[in-house]
Amino acid sequence: MIMVFIAMFLGVLHAAELEKVRVFAGETHARILVLNSDAIQDVQTRSSPPTASAPARVTLHLPGVQRSESVPAKITIGKSGIQQIQIVDVGDGIQFTIELDEARTVTTRELGDSAFLIDLLPRNGIPDESLPTAEHIEAWLNGVSLSRMAKNTPRSRKLIVLDAGHGGFDHGAIGTKGTREADIALELARRTASLLRQRLNVDVIMTRNRDIFIPLRDRAALANRERADLFLSIHANAAPNNVAKGIETYSLASATDANAARVAARENAMAKGWSDKSDPLLGRLLAAGTDRLSRELAFEVQRTVVDHLRSVYPDADVVDLGTKTALFYVLVSIRMPAIPFEASFVSNPDDESRLRAPHFQHATSTAIVDAVEAWLGRQKEN
Repeated sequence: MIMVFIAMFLGVLHAAELEKVRVFAGETHARILVLNSDAIQDVQTRSSPPTASAPARVTLHLPGVQRSESVPAKITIGKSGIQQIQIVDVGDGIQFTIELDEARTVTTRELGDSAFLIDLLPRNGIPDESLPTAEHIEAWLNGVSLSRMAKNTPRSRKLIVLDAGHGGFDHGAIGTKGTREADIALELARRTASLLRQRLNVDVIMTRNRDIFIPLRDRAALANRERADLFLSIHANAAPNNVAKGIETYSLASATDANAARVAARENAMAKGWSDKSDPLLGRLLAAGTDRLSRELAFEVQRTVVDHLRSVYPDADVVDLGTKTALFYVLVSIRMPAIPFEASFVSNPDDESRLRAPHFQHATSTAIVDAVEAWLGRQKEN
């Protein structure tokens, strides 16, 4: 018997409840979403082929977890090669057993703060493209309708993709007090996403909602695949000295100046082997008409954020560096208006202190949403 163990670390401190199990079934591929009341850690998954006396199985041990009354102990599936799911108390947690018609390749990944997704793939490993993607499902957890995201379905709401720069081993710039750009970008993106959902009639997908590395090309591919109406990438700036400070917003074109080129080079560091001088997609994008809308969006975000922060912090030196252009790899293949926003410099002690402050993060996110609302309103008028 061959057994494959996969360890998942979902971060947690106390007991959680298994609240819901949802199965997304394709012809030979299934995804099972497991929702808990809180994060759990050290989930172990074991896969085994059928024997003369037992079907093929995937077994998960969820330590420190209890089954809520809303989840039955036995869930009959009867499709996609899944016979049933059984949930029993074992030791300090529960055992989650999936009985299958035949052995499957098993992968798992965490979604959000307290859920994880089990992929049961056929032996050839080819996924079923009719199933919602992991990004779809994570967006659904955040309130986006799965049917709204189905391909070729007319949509009544705008979709905004928020991209928190860097993440995982790519921490971005490091401030004088040890502040990581990736952490600031994620906090600003989370706050902005929450305010967008609260205030505007829009759907929001985040390229990352936790500290993980997402390749730049995958961020762009997500926005294109979901046919987003707007792509907003959030970063914190840095310079070789601790004097440079301020806020700036970019759109895609040749670098405005040497500093803009430096910023793009730093943000493009993970795009190994790419050169703007030889990328045939660049000319096509600039000819597609999204460059004008992106410039307008960059101007609106820059003006609104600077004005708002100056009104909230009248005694602070909020420096307006204006809007600029540069060749950002993450924007080159994106087929909708898209901008990178540089919130302030982590390399400057004053800017870094403000970036770390929740009040400043909230004020910045509020202004970004104000700007997006105004920009979207103008699109309706045109």
